[in-house]
Amino acid sequence: MFVVGPQNERVDALCLIIASTLSYAAYRKFTGRRSCVSFGRIKISFNRLLWLCGYNVLLYLVFSKLFAMFVAHGQRPDVDNIPALSLGMLVRIQGIINGCLTGIPLFYKIYRIIRRPSFLLTFMRAIAEQCKGNVGVYGVISWCILLFFLMFFLTSPDNLDVFFSIYSLILLFPLMLWGAIKIGHLFTMLVWTIVLIILGKHNDSYIASNVNFMLHQALVSTLIFVFSLTIVIMGVLAKFTRQRFNQALLLGLTDPMTGMANLRALKTELFTTERATVCLIQIPELELFSRRYGFHFRARYQKILAEHLRRHLVKSEKVYYHAGYDLLIRLENGTWERLCDLYQAANSFRLFYNNHRLGFRSGLGYCLINDLSDDIYQLVGKLGMVAGLSLTNGRPENLEAQHSRILGNHIVDKTEIRTALQNALDNNAFVLMAQPIVSTHGEAPYHEILIRMLNERGEFIPPNSFLPVAHDAGLAPDIDLWVIENTLKFMRSHPQRCFSINLAPVTVCRSNIVTKITQLLHDYAVEPQRIIFEITEADTLSDKEQTVETLRLIRQLGCRVAIDDFGTGFASHARLMNIEADILKIDGSFIRRITESEISYYIVESFCRVAEMKKMQVVAEFVENATIQACLEKMNVGWLQGYHIGKPTPLFTLESQGASS
Repeated sequence: MFVVGPQNERVDALCLIIASTLSYAAYRKFTGRRSCVSFGRIKISFNRLLWLCGYNVLLYLVFSKLFAMFVAHGQRPDVDNIPALSLGMLVRIQGIINGCLTGIPLFYKIYRIIRRPSFLLTFMRAIAEQCKGNVGVYGVISWCILLFFLMFFLTSPDNLDVFFSIYSLILLFPLMLWGAIKIGHLFTMLVWTIVLIILGKHNDSYIASNVNFMLHQALVSTLIFVFSLTIVIMGVLAKFTRQRFNQALLLGLTDPMTGMANLRALKTELFTTERATVCLIQIPELELFSRRYGFHFRARYQKILAEHLRRHLVKSEKVYYHAGYDLLIRLENGTWERLCDLYQAANSFRLFYNNHRLGFRSGLGYCLINDLSDDIYQLVGKLGMVAGLSLTNGRPENLEAQHSRILGNHIVDKTEIRTALQNALDNNAFVLMAQPIVSTHGEAPYHEILIRMLNERGEFIPPNSFLPVAHDAGLAPDIDLWVIENTLKFMRSHPQRCFSINLAPVTVCRSNIVTKITQLLHDYAVEPQRIIFEITEADTLSDKEQTVETLRLIRQLGCRVAIDDFGTGFASHARLMNIEADILKIDGSFIRRITESEISYYIVESFCRVAEMKKMQVVAEFVENATIQACLEKMNVGWLQGYHIGKPTPLFTLESQGASS
């Protein structure tokens, strides 16, 4: 049988050596220093396949033909007589490719082990790392057993049965492919190389020795080439995909700004921990400073504080980042002494920033976790409330000890009120009450509008419970506009009535509030003179410019302005000199003690004199008995309000009362 290429084995070996040397030189030139890295790296795999396999085979084929032309014929080359590619040459070429795909990585590792025996341990650890988490020990054992039986069928001298033929060779492909993906390409390619050596030694066991032997051998060679190439590519891609997945998983467990483990990482580690103490360190002042210096300041402070706290932890304990202004700590042994040590460390920490030495007060809440049965996010929320209590008390606070007092009464009620507030706004479910304000000089009375809200059980929720929640939630302006609109709607059908309406401090600070009031007055055809807007003195007047502008526009509209709760703010007399208002409502804390305390009496009297100088009417709140009423009338206070004068009643009940009631 004629085979294209050198007939002499020495010439054939020379062609292989020249092709391998030139292909390796090209590989080194195009990959540089990274040409020596371990096999299985996806960035270098393409170059290895191209230069060490494809280019190597191409050079071997070229040199083989050249030697066939010049050496075999021993004369001037006759191109027409060069034989075409035969089955033998095809088997030889595919054998070279298979050797490059499988043999080079094997002998690369053998060479490294000979040079440095410790590489064997490194290689074994790499195999274990690839296998870890994908398939267990029993899976690897089952895979090896199946491989053993297939190899037994293929190497058995009895090839009469279908399993003792090429059919078993085809079954090797899914088995090896599964191994490359699950067990890892390092171990699988090592086994596959050994399998190919054994199959090459016993090829007569699964290939029938007949006239079609060369054809069957070419078919087997092609199958092995396709199998090897697929196993290499799928193994490398599986490793690359697994690495990218682990990187994405790590990113999901890490805060991008600080590089610290986040709440998800804490949750993952708590599931594998039998017993742990979780601490939350709260630093509320960071919010103010992050507005001044930016969020990077907050991230830097939390990161450096975490490094400071790690000095007080053992190796297995950890600090976690929590979105906002908190840090979480997982302790294995959370004794009271260690908790106090962490509390002191957090509060004594100082950061040098922009030539300033910054330190913030911190609160610490903690709880013991034996089994993470609760939602970690809900648990951290509860720890935040306990940490807030720690800020007040100046010591670490235990979640279990404070659960009923803090969480049961505060958080639950607050969330229920917030939900009820939104539902009341959406469904117009607020209740308007009216409390009379009567004149001591016989003038027609008017009423102050008070807002009430019902809970799910139909019970009234006190204003001091839901109004602060409304302010924190940013709903106060919406509630005020709802009150104004519904009061004007009532006044449209009762033209004899006059009312005073409270405006929250945040409402007064909105530049468009007067525009909305003007539009509502126009829509309901209500004279502005029938409306008095009460502004709380304690809070609103701290924003002097916006307050003065709002009051000016309201009075310019025709409405009157009353300063509510006067006397509770700082420097009330000084502020009154710069505020233009029509009515002064003295806070009830002075009125209710006016008959018992000379100081309260003289304070109220001084308020009345200042109001008289400013040509303002005076309303006394909390008139609860006849004695207080008589004392106020003696002071010549013009208007009285309180339970002794009249209790708040639903607004709709005024329809049945006369205009002078």
